[in-house]
Amino acid sequence: MKDLAPLAAAGCRFVRLARGEKRPLGAAWQHKSTDDLDAVAAWLAARSNVGILLGPDSGVIDVEYDDPAGRDQLAAYGVLDIPTPTWRSARGEHRLFRWEPWMPAAAAVKAGDLEIRIGGRAAQSVLPPSRHPSGAAYEWIIDPATPIAGFPCQLLAEAAA
Repeated sequence: MKDLAPLAAAGCRFVRLARGEKRPLGAAWQHKSTDDLDAVAAWLAARSNVGILLGPDSGVIDVEYDDPAGRDQLAAYGVLDIPTPTWRSARGEHRLFRWEPWMPAAAAVKAGDLEIRIGGRAAQSVLPPSRHPSGAAYEWIIDPATPIAGFPCQLLAEAAA
């Protein structure tokens, strides 16, 4: 739980996910998000996964890639050098950035080999210590206590191109 405390303190909200899955539990799940770490601890004790709500209600977005081409794209823009909470999933990496009011009202946009999960509509990303459906554990690469960085705008410029 201590890993999620800095994110909760930053205003992030969490979503209960099905055990070993990426799927949120229940209808209108985005309206059931919480910043109550005791509730999240109970979910994890019940072996549920946990996700982070993306968009204006949490104030964060997730930039992710699933293959080496996506990593290369982030490297080309210098994004790999930006300290921000980052975690590894079974196929790639996820980086949190601050949500901005000017961002498109979309759940996600593609930018080359990247997916930018904005959360303008219902969107979430699975967080450590959850388990991927393959059984692999999600793991922090850059400590979640690291301040959430501002969004590198050049990534959305590529999506618009």
